Amino acid sequence: MFKYNFLAAVALILATIGCTIQSPVSAKSTDMCCGAKLNVSPKVPARSASGTDKKAPKKILSGIASWYGMPFHGRKTASGQIYDMNKMTGAHLTLPLSSRVLVENPHNGKTVVIKVIDRGPYIKNRVIDLSREAARRLGILCSGIAYVNYSVLPAEAEVSSLPDTCPIKIVK
Repeated sequence: MFKYNFLAAVALILATIGCTIQSPVSAKSTDMCCGAKLNVSPKVPARSASGTDKKAPKKILSGIASWYGMPFHGRKTASGQIYDMNKMTGAHLTLPLSSRVLVENPHNGKTVVIKVIDRGPYIKNRVIDLSREAARRLGILCSGIAYVNYSVLPAEAEVSSLPDTCPIKIVK
C-alpha cells in the first residue's frame, strides 16, 4: 500500500486550487472547502469477494480517485469515443478500455458502475479518474478526490445477472 501522508497530500492539493482545510471535526474526517467531508484515513479495509460467488468481482483494489470534467468535455478519449462528463465513464492507466468497473465510496456506502474509456489519472498517487456524473453520484464532486474501493466487473453478459441486492442495474 502507498506510504504517504494523506492529510498533507490533501492540504497540498487544496492549497493548489485555493481551498483551505478547516479545523477537524473528528480524528477521521475534515471539513473541506465546500462543506463536504473527506475521511483522511487511507487504511480503510477493502471487503473481499467470496470465493464461492462467481458473479462477484474477483479482486478489490483501492486508492485515491479524482474526477475530471470541463477541459476534457467534448474531446476524443483513448478509446476513440468523445468524452462526456455527464456520462458514467472514467479513466484508468492499465485496465482494458471498455472495462466495467464497480467503484465504491466506503465512507458513505455509495457505489457506481463506470466504463473505462480513457487513460489516466496522471497525478501521482491517484488510481482512477471519474467523470463528473460518477463523482457526483459517489458524493465526491465537491471535495474533488476521495479514497475508493474499485473492482473490474465480469463480462457484460454476466453483469446483467448480478443478484437483486446489487445497488446498480445495468440496462443494455
